Amino acid sequence: MVLRTVEVLLALVFAVVAGRCRASSRLCALVALGVTCAVMALLPDLFGSPGAARTAAALLGVGVAAVVGGLALLLVADGLLLLVGQGFGRPQAATAGVGLMLAAALVVGVVCARGGRSWMAAFLALGMSTVYVTAAFLSFLGLTLLRARPWSRRRASYIIVLGAGLDDGEITPVLAARLQRALAVYRRLVAAGGDPVVVASGGQGPDEDRSEAEAMSRYMVAHGVPQERIRCEDRSRNTDENLTYSAEVIESDGSAGRCVVVTSDFHVLRTALVLNRVGLRGSVVGAPTTPSYWLTGATREFAAIIWYDRRAFLALTALLLLPGLALLPPMK
Repeated sequence: MVLRTVEVLLALVFAVVAGRCRASSRLCALVALGVTCAVMALLPDLFGSPGAARTAAALLGVGVAAVVGGLALLLVADGLLLLVGQGFGRPQAATAGVGLMLAAALVVGVVCARGGRSWMAAFLALGMSTVYVTAAFLSFLGLTLLRARPWSRRRASYIIVLGAGLDDGEITPVLAARLQRALAVYRRLVAAGGDPVVVASGGQGPDEDRSEAEAMSRYMVAHGVPQERIRCEDRSRNTDENLTYSAEVIESDGSAGRCVVVTSDFHVLRTALVLNRVGLRGSVVGAPTTPSYWLTGATREFAAIIWYDRRAFLALTALLLLPGLALLPPMK
């Protein structure tokens, strides 16, 4: 009873702190810690005497296994689907690899659970880690879905469109979706009496005959945006440089107004993090992505956003020792 009380109290503490947290990586870690503590409050009963508590723990274990297994299957299927359709690529392979690792952890966990009390320590260590990673990833996916589409529709002086690569010098479907979303934002701002400037941000790859910025600029002009209302930023190679160099373009324009950054829906959280770091005032809006690519893109972004805020994330992850230490007394 004491063990369960400690675990539940830890879960409540993490939940309260998560409710006050705005940084996405830290929020995901706190949610995952709360979920892990809540699950760990019951799972040790799997090794207890037969009764209601053991039955409840078994049902919880089946539910957790179903979630982890379902996510693993989804990741593997999505990665393989893209590998078959688009050929080998690191994002696709990584997505399938993450799914296979979750599946392996699930299989080993089931083996440990069937091993009895002698396997309890290994089961709890693996169980905590798997539940934590799964909960953090699922909370990230939910947060991405929640923040991908909304736009405050406040007045903005600039619309920054982030590049997404070219295919033989032509606009890709992912980039076209971003440009269409940017056009929608531009038209709404103009309809509200504004006169925004569009910053097309994207450099030139080694296999491209023109920069993304140039291709994006031509696309916007062809769809009704006056050439004089477009600025090209053609040096960037990644999200950090997109926004850093776009900030320089805005500064050289002699303006300090708000901006709206347009990117893909799975990329919104990291873009918002970088936006704050470079000191631009504004909001981020996401363009829709095909379901088959969304999960792979979101998986890559989950890893990237943890790396961006790795010190805080690792510090919060270290708190995973708390529910583990709470479980030590009954194991002696």
